[in-house]
Amino acid sequence: TVLAGGDAAEGKKVFFERAEVSCFRCHQVNGEGGEVGPVLTGVGTRQNREYLLESLVLPNKVIAAGFETLLVTMKNGTIYAGLVKSENTDELVLNSPEDGILKLKKSDIKARAKGASAMPEGMVDIISRRDLRNLVEFLAGLK
Repeated sequence: TVLAGGDAAEGKKVFFERAEVSCFRCHQVNGEGGEVGPVLTGVGTRQNREYLLESLVLPNKVIAAGFETLLVTMKNGTIYAGLVKSENTDELVLNSPEDGILKLKKSDIKARAKGASAMPEGMVDIISRRDLRNLVEFLAGLK
């Protein structure tokens, strides 16, 4: 099983150092990391190991509130995807993993739709079961 018995120190290395998964690019732990995904400091007190594993393996099953991705099609055909940072009558501000903070004029938007999780699918195809177990152990220990 990948739910228990991992090495938290090795899981921390996977989180911060493994380029192929780049967890820290989108998630923060203790003030280190990105802001595209939920802050994971203390996640071990908020969620059980099953939830953590499911979030890694099936990121679209449950998307944390406030982290739903929006797909925006502009009138010129350009498509942007990101998290809604703010919105008013004239402007939509997205945080895009690819393009950073985007300030889009609502008058230039043709369509908008809910997108998939920014968290990539296929984690089990990228890292080993041992790495996955270590990552769950690291996350579960974040109190």
